[in-house]
Amino acid sequence: MAIVVNTNIDSLRVQRNLNSASTNMSKAVERLTTGSKVNQAADDAAGFVIAKGLEAQQRGSVVAQNNAQTGINLLQTAEGNLDVIQDHLLRIRDLTLQAMNGGYSYDEVKAMEDEVLARTAEIDRISNGAKFNEFELFPAGGADDLVLQIGSNSDEATNTITVAGVFIEATTSVLTGRAGNPIKFTDGVSDIVDLTEFRAILDDLDTGIKEISTRRGTIGAITNRLESAVEALDIQNENLLAAKSRIVDADIGEESSNYTKYQILQQASASLLVQANQSPSIALSLI
Repeated sequence: MAIVVNTNIDSLRVQRNLNSASTNMSKAVERLTTGSKVNQAADDAAGFVIAKGLEAQQRGSVVAQNNAQTGINLLQTAEGNLDVIQDHLLRIRDLTLQAMNGGYSYDEVKAMEDEVLARTAEIDRISNGAKFNEFELFPAGGADDLVLQIGSNSDEATNTITVAGVFIEATTSVLTGRAGNPIKFTDGVSDIVDLTEFRAILDDLDTGIKEISTRRGTIGAITNRLESAVEALDIQNENLLAAKSRIVDADIGEESSNYTKYQILQQASASLLVQANQSPSIALSLI
């Protein structure tokens, strides 16, 4: 082997190996400290793109899950109010049947009527004031359909649920169809209304009670759908996280081994570099 002075090939080779060991050790340190083996696009260009796509879907599924849960809470609030309203209507129906009995005096029937008026006023108060956040549950003058986003992408057909026929005014007059004709058992002076009027009141109350039951049935069906969606989104979220983990998460055992290996190679290269740099000095002994 020729002895040269101008070019120290051994030194250059050791320097290259030292730089490689140092670079790989730094990567191992980064992966150990971040827990991720893909910290920038250069680490794995294809994996980085796939991982970011999975992350977008996973984050979307979390938001969709929260949306569905919020929808459940809103519907439960609406049903709770409808339950109270329905209880009032049932009590008013009981009082109507009781007042139809001819064995009561005017004053006794008037006392029943006073309770009815108090309950109808409470029904109207609930209907006019019921809200979830700022969303009116029973808006006056019309119906509001509620569209819930329960998916992680923009496909409206499969990722939204529309709640219709629930968020409608629920005042006594709307439920019973007695607008301008409040429920009264007396003329307010001395007479009790006749049986024909009592029967009409009963029919109207039955209409209102049935309407509330229909709305609550709709709420129950949609709540079941939303609970199913929450469960499905939970599974989706779990699988998306698992898929992303396989791409980006570092194997701590493997990276610890790599760190140790490259640390040893770095130290060995540094030691050999000292020796390689001294090789040209051998030429002096030949002069």
